[in-house]
Amino acid sequence: MKYEAERIYIRAWTLEDATLLQEFQMGNREEIERTSAGHRDEAFYSLDGQTRLIEKWLELRKEGTRHSFGIFLKDTDELVGEISLFQIELNGAAKWVIGYATDRQHHGKGYMSEALKRVLQYAKHEMSITHVEAGAVPDNIGSIRVLLKAGFQESGTHDVPIQGVMKKHTMFTVSLTDVE
Repeated sequence: MKYEAERIYIRAWTLEDATLLQEFQMGNREEIERTSAGHRDEAFYSLDGQTRLIEKWLELRKEGTRHSFGIFLKDTDELVGEISLFQIELNGAAKWVIGYATDRQHHGKGYMSEALKRVLQYAKHEMSITHVEAGAVPDNIGSIRVLLKAGFQESGTHDVPIQGVMKKHTMFTVSLTDVE
């Protein structure tokens, strides 16, 4: 099933997308590693690694704790990014968090703003989620701009491991009560 916005659509990943996801990950590796939590070794970037990643995402989708989507241009079906809504437990409380990455060739074109708005609608209307959080490294001005445009408000800082090093993230939260 795909969910459309003005210029893009999002759809859940399938196992057939492993090569596409691998190409995306490899083409954007430097930025993804600079801004994302967790460690990514060479095996992660292999076709087998991306296949296992999609299998894990599909398993978590069935459990209702992660919804991962590719972001595609409506006109060409070109992959321009990925976005995930996932549940984490922090200090004994379950929270919904959103994370995303845009292909470096498509930065600044507004595609992630469209995708984020669509995923927040999905969260509210299809999952009955009321609040979503996100984090961004302070120098990732583009990501912060996307979050603010979508109605997120700054809510503090949090240390996040990035490639094994703890780094400050600016945290943001949004209430979905005003999402259409």
